[in-house]
Amino acid sequence: MTTAPAANAADTQAPDVRYAHSASGDLGTLEVGISSDSAITGIRAHLVSAATEQEVAVVEADAFGLVSGTADNGVWRTEKPLDLPGLGSYTVRIEATDADGDRGVDNSAGTLAYYVAAVFEDVHPDRTEIDTDHREVRVDGTLKGRWPATRELKPLADHRVDLDVDNWTENTVRTDAQGRFSGTVTVNDAVPVQAVYRHDNANPYVVYGESASTSIDIRQVATRWTFETPVEARTIDFGEQVTVTATLERETAQGWVPFEGQSGGVLYEASSGTHWASVGYFTTGADGKSATFAHTPGETGTFRVASHSDDPFIAPASANSAEITVLRASVFTSFSATRSEDGGVHVEGAMDFPDGWTPADIPVRIQHSRDGKRWTDLATVQASWSGEGHAFSADVTDGRRGHYRAQFDKTESFRGATSEVVRVGR
Repeated sequence: MTTAPAANAADTQAPDVRYAHSASGDLGTLEVGISSDSAITGIRAHLVSAATEQEVAVVEADAFGLVSGTADNGVWRTEKPLDLPGLGSYTVRIEATDADGDRGVDNSAGTLAYYVAAVFEDVHPDRTEIDTDHREVRVDGTLKGRWPATRELKPLADHRVDLDVDNWTENTVRTDAQGRFSGTVTVNDAVPVQAVYRHDNANPYVVYGESASTSIDIRQVATRWTFETPVEARTIDFGEQVTVTATLERETAQGWVPFEGQSGGVLYEASSGTHWASVGYFTTGADGKSATFAHTPGETGTFRVASHSDDPFIAPASANSAEITVLRASVFTSFSATRSEDGGVHVEGAMDFPDGWTPADIPVRIQHSRDGKRWTDLATVQASWSGEGHAFSADVTDGRRGHYRAQFDKTESFRGATSEVVRVGR
């Protein structure tokens, strides 16, 4: 009788080198990411020059320290920047061992970018607000380089610096012996300004850097509209035209002056807020005036004139005219007053509203006068549609002799009206 041999322990896993590269913001420090099924006990890095393909340095395990994660899945960095013979790119070959004795090798784990990092100091514009007559902004600052071996900052002399406006390069200047630079850019909107160092073949071992951006604001030129016509509030009949013209001015150090060449338009806005109508468009002349328009308002409202420039330095402006009250006609088409058999007076009549609208409520006052001059209300009745007009009638029990008439009072939208006068005897 035979027996099977005992099963071997599960195979262990060799360390997995995930990456190796320069630490962010500290190009001379090597950072390595490794994971395994047991704690990493040894790391060795071989650095090979990308230019010569020769190994230039070996970094032993005691140079590394765990900076994040765990011993079996973490990130290690050299505790001091590496001191290499020259600037440039270095291919990183990593050997890693774990607590199980397993060994992993990655002959191309990543790249050490052993370059000088461009660093800007004290970058500032000479102004943070511009106006239409002062759009030039001078930018001053200092460009330095952080050396990978020591982290020391040193001025970068005779290096190109781009001065960007809204992320576009508007000027390129060079640094002096102390790394200082100064340049002027033209700013045509409310945008950020920034100094940027970009790759330069003349200085191949200095990498990109940028300053903090500074927002440049705009002080707009104030503008204002003044109506020439209509100047004062007025009441017109429906169908009557109103002439509209206005003047645009801009503020200057010498005061308000006419503003030529600005585009805009005129609207008529109903006071009810229900709608508006386009009156016309214009470009102001040398005197700042808009074109003159004639408009027939359909209801009570105001004219609104407005201008807006494509130039962000020019503030938009608008204004409303005095209110134009539009009243539609109301007329009595008939009225009669006759003595009734019981001694009273029977009155009746009809109204018309020829301008297309009709009041929702049509109160008609029946009035009496002894002399035809001083009138007294006797009754108020409602006129309603009868098929041929808006008819009304009333019976006056105290039918005194004298003069009778009907009166419709002015409303927000309609003129008042008075019927013909009828004399009633005994």
